[in-house]
Amino acid sequence: MTTDAIEFTEFTENIERSLALAVGALRRRQDPAGYWKGEFETSLIGEAAEVILQHFLRLSDDAVTTAAAKTILAEQSATGGWASYHKGPDELLLSVFCYVALRLAGHDPDEPAMRAAAESIRGNGGVEAVDNPTMLAWLALIGLWPWRDIPLIPPELILLPSRFPGNIYQIGAAARGVVVANSLFMAHRPVTPAGFDIKELFARPVATARQLPRPPAVRIATTLSHWYARHPIGFLRRRAIRKAAKWLVRAQERDGSWGGNWPQTANVVVGLDAVGYRQDHPVVESAMAALDRYVVTRNGQRRLEMWTSVVMDTALAMSAAAMTGDPAARSAAEQAVRWLLTNQVTELGDWAVLTKDPVPGGWPYEFDNNANPDTDDTSFAVAALRRLHPRGTNPAVDDACARACRWMLSQQSKDGGWTAFEPMRWQLPGRDALARIGFLEAPSADITGHVLEALGADGRAHTPAARRGIAWLRRNQRPDGSWPGWWACYHLHGTSAAVTGLTACGVPGTDPTVSRACAWIVAHQQDDGGWGEDIRALHDPAWIGTGDSTPSQTAWALLALIAAGRADSEPVRAGLDFLIRTQQADGDWAEPWHTWVVHHDGLYWRDTLLRLVYPVMAMSAYRAGMGGSARTDGTFDADGTEWR
Repeated sequence: MTTDAIEFTEFTENIERSLALAVGALRRRQDPAGYWKGEFETSLIGEAAEVILQHFLRLSDDAVTTAAAKTILAEQSATGGWASYHKGPDELLLSVFCYVALRLAGHDPDEPAMRAAAESIRGNGGVEAVDNPTMLAWLALIGLWPWRDIPLIPPELILLPSRFPGNIYQIGAAARGVVVANSLFMAHRPVTPAGFDIKELFARPVATARQLPRPPAVRIATTLSHWYARHPIGFLRRRAIRKAAKWLVRAQERDGSWGGNWPQTANVVVGLDAVGYRQDHPVVESAMAALDRYVVTRNGQRRLEMWTSVVMDTALAMSAAAMTGDPAARSAAEQAVRWLLTNQVTELGDWAVLTKDPVPGGWPYEFDNNANPDTDDTSFAVAALRRLHPRGTNPAVDDACARACRWMLSQQSKDGGWTAFEPMRWQLPGRDALARIGFLEAPSADITGHVLEALGADGRAHTPAARRGIAWLRRNQRPDGSWPGWWACYHLHGTSAAVTGLTACGVPGTDPTVSRACAWIVAHQQDDGGWGEDIRALHDPAWIGTGDSTPSQTAWALLALIAAGRADSEPVRAGLDFLIRTQQADGDWAEPWHTWVVHHDGLYWRDTLLRLVYPVMAMSAYRAGMGGSARTDGTFDADGTEWR
């Protein structure tokens, strides 16, 4: 045997050993109910907002505020503020909220930690530099910011016809409940005084800093919204408030939440409180119980999972398990099939209002969000189900995939791309500003690529819809060969998803579009063999494709290169070697970096399961791309130590 053959055999055995360890870890992470769910870890904005919510609602729970304050202080940076992502600088909005939460919890502004926080906030422009009206409204609720400087959302929006510009169904589905809820409390502008001011957080004298330096159009809109708030058309205002409250009550999920997440539920609770829903009302009691279910205790700290990524995690873990070919892993995935089929959305929701001939069939991101399933998680689910059950092998899966694909096709945008939540329908100015704070979403390469991968897996690669999606990707590829993503960081995620989607629909790896993308991926491989893109790439082009190597991002790059027929290449081997070298003894990987995005203006997250799932997928794809394992007479034990 030649030296090269010996080295190849050793390398592939290392892959098999690493994969066996990872599969063992993946199987251990499965819930007895069949699903998988990692922990959704974001910044401390939720913990701080929970303290503000408790104060606004006059809930005197010292244990909650004390525990939240302890958690907040434990993550204060060396420069005094709080970062919104791993190794990031102090982030202004987050630091202001953390500071206010600590004050509400009883901490004195003269304490060293508080002085350091105030200095960091002033050094970053002061509280007057915060320009997120939705978040400033939360400070206004406790008297720390004047309502007059916040543009008000009129509840009369709920009365606009569904196809009229500016109506609630033109707002992104993920933010629709927040907008309706905010319109209720902005109609009344309630205040539960904090009992202190935050003068120490202003970089300029308070008298000159209270009014935000917004563009003239925004300032005019703010002035007009307050004029109308003082002089509403009485019967319209009353009708709008009644209809908005009823709309929210009707949209409540079975678990008591709205949208299956903490932020939307919290905003709705505030909105309903403002219009007279008492805390002993069944709707509110159910909502408060739902908020409590987002609380987790981690390392002795009180944390909030603001979203629960259970469908995404389950579908991707199913795909990973199926790709390994391991019988025990496939058996675990079959348990998840049953769970996934049970949780498919089979009823009409908000998305149906402006959809022609709506047919339900999507999946949401969370445990409960029947109102707004999304194409991203639906595509993950279809791809996973088809990896386990090709067409014609399981009637229940065939039916679920058929309904899911019909639903995804109904949500394709006019230009051929896909968003996660409904096509872009906004018809008024301000699109970019609203997109930054999560109120709108445009078609993106990562969502379009994921949908194309699902369509290819379901045998729909040559349908007109798939052809339009492929054309969208071709038109929107950057000159350097990359695509920006939307829901993860950033060009690396968008480019990987685009390549895997294109190749799943039959576009060959030699196609110029795919070749340029692979060249971009290879050009951005790090010296350690891995790939990484810092979250700063969202705002600073110098960071695009650049950052510390991470397991999941390395796997994204590998999946694209392998899908494009480049499994037998040095960049792929170097990337796999990075995964082998950085794997922990328990089969998992460490990944403290925030690589996923909620809002582009500062809310990012990481998932404790996906750092494991994606490397399993990449190693399995490599093995398949090379024609199977170099060792065909057995497999490693789950601990990766013995071949049998």
